[in-house]
Amino acid sequence: MISILELPNGTNDLTPVELTSEYLRMRRIYRDLLKRAKKVSRGSGGILAPTNRVAYASLLFTRIVVICKSIDQLLPDCKPREHWDFSSVASLTRNLAEAFLWYFWLCIDEVEEVVRDGRFVLLYLHDHGSRKRLFEEVESTEPDVAYADLLSRFEANAYLRTFDASKRKEALKGHKTPFAQDDLLDKIGVERNSFRVLYRFFSQHTHTGPLSFMRMIDHDRGTGVETAHEKRYMIVALEFANGVLKDAIDGQLQLFPDAETRAPHLTDAEVVRRVEQNQGRSSIHKHRG
Repeated sequence: MISILELPNGTNDLTPVELTSEYLRMRRIYRDLLKRAKKVSRGSGGILAPTNRVAYASLLFTRIVVICKSIDQLLPDCKPREHWDFSSVASLTRNLAEAFLWYFWLCIDEVEEVVRDGRFVLLYLHDHGSRKRLFEEVESTEPDVAYADLLSRFEANAYLRTFDASKRKEALKGHKTPFAQDDLLDKIGVERNSFRVLYRFFSQHTHTGPLSFMRMIDHDRGTGVETAHEKRYMIVALEFANGVLKDAIDGQLQLFPDAETRAPHLTDAEVVRRVEQNQGRSSIHKHRG
């Protein structure tokens, strides 16, 4: 289950040397998990997906691993001239939590197939509603064929037909995330209040809320250099991310049991070669060689 750490109080009594040791320990755990996650991701790729559940598990797990790799790029060493930016790590950590909640709701949660099918219709409606709001300033006189299809699929699903009038209206608008965060936390096994505190804490940094910049001088943080408070916050984010990543790996192995031992469908060299070709650099390299 996702492990939730309290805000930095638990590290307040550590000496600078002990704090550094704890940060580096948490970073090692994180990087070990990330290495394993990348192996599982590649081992579950290149497989013909028989269901939406499997297809979206592959997509969302890839998203989770990419976010985690980005976080890793922002984890500095404890030596001079390293750049420290907890706020960026916090933003990505919140993003990681959101990706995992989608992953669990769509792919890991054990529900009846009619419910899972209904959840995918809700996903598509949310996608449609989000895109419509994004481009609402651009008027269109074209009939909304996509929405008509989604409405038909909504009406055809026995689970979605159980929605009352208010819930149905909200779902068809597609403006809100189609799941209740607290309900998922209960199923995952996470204590709601602890999760909520950290989620809101990370959100303050995501949206540059006042908590992210008030008391910067008092707390000696947020200036890009290594400080005790910056390090404490990094430990909090890593503890949280480690729990999310471990749960994601376990979930992926439920759907792809051999992913950790299966050879990837593309070698590292093939991945590099494809990137070079797609970016128009392969001929240059060949000429230089």
